[in-house]
Amino acid sequence: MRNKWNIAVIAVVTIFLITIIAIFIIVFRLQIIKETESVVSTIDIVNQKENIEVEEIIKVEKVVLGSEAENEIKQIPIKDSPYYIKVNNYMNVVNIYAKDENDSYSVPVKVLLCSTGTDTPKPSSKYKITSYKTRWNAMQGGVWAQYATQIVGNILFHSVPYLKKDPSTLEYWAYDRLGTKASAGCIRLTVEDAKWIYDNIPVGTVVEFYSDSDPGPLGKPSAQKISGNTRCRGWDPTDLDERNPWRL
Repeated sequence: MRNKWNIAVIAVVTIFLITIIAIFIIVFRLQIIKETESVVSTIDIVNQKENIEVEEIIKVEKVVLGSEAENEIKQIPIKDSPYYIKVNNYMNVVNIYAKDENDSYSVPVKVLLCSTGTDTPKPSSKYKITSYKTRWNAMQGGVWAQYATQIVGNILFHSVPYLKKDPSTLEYWAYDRLGTKASAGCIRLTVEDAKWIYDNIPVGTVVEFYSDSDPGPLGKPSAQKISGNTRCRGWDPTDLDERNPWRL
């Protein structure tokens, strides 16, 4: 009888211990799952933060339209434009056409070397030049650009950026990248070319974006590399400012 009692006690104790161990394992696994979810959540938060930071970096060069009270807005009356502009995103050139005898824009007038970028309008999109033109335009990131002409939204034709509102502070490394993708989305040009658009292209002129390995009827121009000239590289070689050391 005593042996049967001992066996019963041992069985009860064994079941109790097995139950305790099972509960411990379940609690332990739940804790691991909770900690894993916490780690995943933390990673998601970090990734979201990094994505936001990357987006902010990308936005750094976008323009700040009319942010400076001293920006001079140059108004040009709307009229039938004598020109049609085609921006080749692939070759990084701007082709400008005039009308032929049939009133079609088929006569090549100029080709300009440029730098497009990640936010440049996609091929097949078309816009009309707005009335926003300014001699110096403030850009996000604390930089400046000369001879800005608005195409649409934050997308403008303008010079290569400057560190200050001063023509002697050119980002010469960016100038040397003309002819390649280098901007956040605007169409960067030499000062000479940006000024030509600023002076000659009226409101309502159509700007078409396309992509083609053929640069166009006038080919692809080149621009001199300036980074090696430490005395002059702070200036755009095409800038007609009398202080420009490239002209001395």
